[in-house]
Amino acid sequence: MSRPRFRILLVHNEPRLLQIFEQAARSSGGELVTADSYEAAVQRVTNERFDAVVISPALANFSRRGFARVVQNSRLNSQSSVVLLTGSRGRGSDVPGAGRISMLPRPFHPDELVPFFKQITRAFQVERRGQRRLSFRANVHCVKGLARFQATSVNLGTTGMLLDVHTRLGLNEELELHFNLEPSSPALATRGRVARADSPTRVGVVFQGLAAQDRQRIRMFIEQHFPGRS
Repeated sequence: MSRPRFRILLVHNEPRLLQIFEQAARSSGGELVTADSYEAAVQRVTNERFDAVVISPALANFSRRGFARVVQNSRLNSQSSVVLLTGSRGRGSDVPGAGRISMLPRPFHPDELVPFFKQITRAFQVERRGQRRLSFRANVHCVKGLARFQATSVNLGTTGMLLDVHTRLGLNEELELHFNLEPSSPALATRGRVARADSPTRVGVVFQGLAAQDRQRIRMFIEQHFPGRS
């Protein structure tokens, strides 16, 4: 069985909405997973990775913005898009960016979702290419408030890096990062946010406000050193 082109979590309690999303996802080569309660949705985003989480407008006693924060603070889905369906008719055209909350008009026919899913597929294919991870061991100088400490990078991507640390860091904590791609190259300096904690000593950090030229430097470095490059 081939790998789905994308995975969507639909949080809903409407059979008709489920039928629409199932047919549209199947037509676009995606996989649809569902949850019909807050508890079930939290369990899904805690244990599974999704490209996007879509939330129905018809859920009673369900804080959609509150659940969006749960998704953004989760270890596996902090960079997943959160899509809030509106109650109005229309076609969605804007592709939600990674880690952002977007609005999409409620679909009333599967055909209304097919173009949107195709856009998501293209967007995430590009994003996945840009998020390739290179095994990368380097000293990283970290600053958090008045505290300064050293960490060791495990891997590197254009959006962030995985770090081995000896200072406890919590989800969403921010810190300054200073590191060299190569010993002779100028140091990179950026802010980072802790987006995942695999263990007390290993955390994933997402770059915040990384300059465009520095992102390009990282991209070129990864391309030059990625395994299998001829």
